[in-house]
Amino acid sequence: VFAQLYTGGEKHGVHAFYVPIRKKGKLLPGVGSEDDGLKGGLNGIDNGRLFFNQVRIPRTNLLNRYADVTPEGTYTSVIESPGRRFFTQLGALVQGRVSLTGAVVNAQKLALDIAVRYGLERKQFAGADGKEQTLLDYGRHQRRLLPLLARTYAQIFTHQELLEQFHLVFTGENDTDEARQDLETVAAASKALSTWYALDTIQECREACGGQGFMAEHRLTGLRADMDVYVTFEGDNNVMLQLVAKRLLTDYAKAFKSPDFGTLANYVAGQVGEATINRGGLRGLAQKMVDFGSTARSVGFVKEEEHQHQLLTDRVHTMIAKLANNLKHSGPKDSAKEAELFNRYQNDLILAAKAHGELILWEAFTSALKTIKDDDSRQILTWLRDLYGFSVLEENLAWYLINGRLSSSRAEAITEYIDTRLLPRLRPHAESLVDAFLLTPGLVRSTLAQDEKARQESRTELVRK
Repeated sequence: VFAQLYTGGEKHGVHAFYVPIRKKGKLLPGVGSEDDGLKGGLNGIDNGRLFFNQVRIPRTNLLNRYADVTPEGTYTSVIESPGRRFFTQLGALVQGRVSLTGAVVNAQKLALDIAVRYGLERKQFAGADGKEQTLLDYGRHQRRLLPLLARTYAQIFTHQELLEQFHLVFTGENDTDEARQDLETVAAASKALSTWYALDTIQECREACGGQGFMAEHRLTGLRADMDVYVTFEGDNNVMLQLVAKRLLTDYAKAFKSPDFGTLANYVAGQVGEATINRGGLRGLAQKMVDFGSTARSVGFVKEEEHQHQLLTDRVHTMIAKLANNLKHSGPKDSAKEAELFNRYQNDLILAAKAHGELILWEAFTSALKTIKDDDSRQILTWLRDLYGFSVLEENLAWYLINGRLSSSRAEAITEYIDTRLLPRLRPHAESLVDAFLLTPGLVRSTLAQDEKARQESRTELVRK
């Protein structure tokens, strides 16, 4: 049980305690339990709840790897920093979020494997040559699945980086306060975005398989039901993104300690220069940022890796700067006023954190490209990275237009480039991209594509006869 530890009236923060709950199958005094019953999904896990009323345990039941209490009641800890101690004690929560991110990415791989392979086998409606056309040859079907495939690859690479961060922190190789905060921030952003993306991806894959996708034997409906709860357990996604936004605001405040709030106004107006952002929080905010309203004149500009990064970064920086300015309370400290401001701009906090998460995914994908030695593979994955980046830009064109970062003609060119260049280039490689997931038939346990192929072959044989 995680609970606050007090000694001599002094609070030492959350610690873990071993609390017996049963003896010979019966609940101990003061302990209650309740089964959650049948859930909407994930029924392979038996969930319930425990509650305690005046339950006492001996001092020695404190799990004392990091802290202890002597028989005299003196508190000791091998970790001096309360903040570091708190993070270490709650490390299991971070581990849970990291694990969830990996689980939902695997679910998306499975859904895309099923849907893409079905799209490669299913034929429907006659093409220009009078022959039935494969579903994935239709532009709309490519639009439905290939951007999701690109986003899933971005999530895969992000999760790999997250695992590396987790390893460095929890093995002590890089166990600084900043590294732990970065890990907590990235884990929160990844958990929120990945679980939402999983529901979105699985639902689109289900629909892309038509009525067959609704059959339980093909697993998509079961996957969707099981993934549903992921958006709320181990931390509600909206709460997770508020944690991310608060970290970004904290980093922003550190960069602008000067009381000259004119700096903030200039920053929001785009008058100060190129900025950089790392995966944990904002860094180097005093650098200048490009005025994209005058420089983003063609889709060729946006195609460049550097400029994609600038556009995605600029959005995060500007949103955080504007938030900081809006949340600024002049005059004496007033908790009620501060709470009112926070509540008023809560939705903006979520949007800024989401933008930061999207940037994290793009950066992880881009970093992964640098490790690929085969030229052809790197080219295909670069197109896929561009599809992810362009999709994020397209989804947020309203922001870029309102803030003058792109002209209307350039905004239109982004959509055209996706439809006329990126999707046609990636279509021939769709099967290879899902092959790379290395999902064996025993893992997929769906014969939807194989059944469709057999039906097509049977129909062809009947026509020949």
